[in-house]
Amino acid sequence: MSFQPAIRARIPFNLSTNNTIDKQTHAYTIWLNTLFTPVEFICNTSVNQTISNEETTITTKTFKSLAESNRWYTLRDHAREIFIHDIQSIAIKISTDIDINHCRINPKCDLNFSARTVSRQALLNFISSYNRIWFRLAMEVLFSINIENYQQMKLTIDEYLIQSTNNNNNNNNNNKIASVQIRSTIKNLLIIIIFLERAKLLRLIDNDPCLYNYDSKIKSTKESIDILSRDFISSDTNLLRRLKLAGYEPIYRQRSLDEFNYLLTNNENNLFEDLKDGIRLTRCTQILLSSTNEYVATYDLSTKLKCPVVNRVHKLLNIDQAFELLQTYGHVNLTEILH
Repeated sequence: MSFQPAIRARIPFNLSTNNTIDKQTHAYTIWLNTLFTPVEFICNTSVNQTISNEETTITTKTFKSLAESNRWYTLRDHAREIFIHDIQSIAIKISTDIDINHCRINPKCDLNFSARTVSRQALLNFISSYNRIWFRLAMEVLFSINIENYQQMKLTIDEYLIQSTNNNNNNNNNNKIASVQIRSTIKNLLIIIIFLERAKLLRLIDNDPCLYNYDSKIKSTKESIDILSRDFISSDTNLLRRLKLAGYEPIYRQRSLDEFNYLLTNNENNLFEDLKDGIRLTRCTQILLSSTNEYVATYDLSTKLKCPVVNRVHKLLNIDQAFELLQTYGHVNLTEILH
């Protein structure tokens, strides 16, 4: 008796068939989108299961949601370490300057963040200019809380940042000086701005999503501070100067390449068209190599890539950047392709 395993019949497989090409294109599109798409909030983290006998509801988390939660908690712990190491000393100086006993940073005396006020709406518009995932990270780091979804995010902003419960019952004896609650809100907002710039420059979040929303008029940290100073800070305070004395100077600016839509479409035979400009190809190379090389993780593509791509020369320059990363840091031999 022979124990040799049976050899399966060879199935004819033609790689040039349209069906196979479409399947491979679809598979690569899904894989690339998982690299390019930023991590979002965990909206459906729990599944309700009802037991009819005991008439009780048990909430359990799916394996995927648990994995994403653990991933987020690890990121948040790292962000807290960075806050303590890089931001806390600046935050202490800002807290001292804005304190009601020192008044080096003076909010406007007529500020009122109660419901249906102009100041509150201006503050909410300012917050909405930031990407929600970045602002969520800042809120969780600053206030040591856990935010699970968008609704909880709104409640947290109202309770911890704006402090509506305190502002509603706020009676300040001196109308020329902003209240303690108002000063606390402005102080926390300044600390969030400074922390988010540092976190963005370090690219703490996977896939490095934009710090500001695409439709936001604010595109740099300096613009954020200027708008904050214009809308909420008294005219007798030079906010940029006070922040510089505290050890901080804004440097981050969001460029057009940061707002580039890396998401690929599932249209037929469209993968080649999406990749031939070289921008997505270089970004994919950076993401794959960043896990083994810290320099590649902080590599600034905005100074190297041409965006928008308007001609063939721009495409070749962008593709050369991907090849350069692969050869230098990926140790991939591309001489046959290049020549």
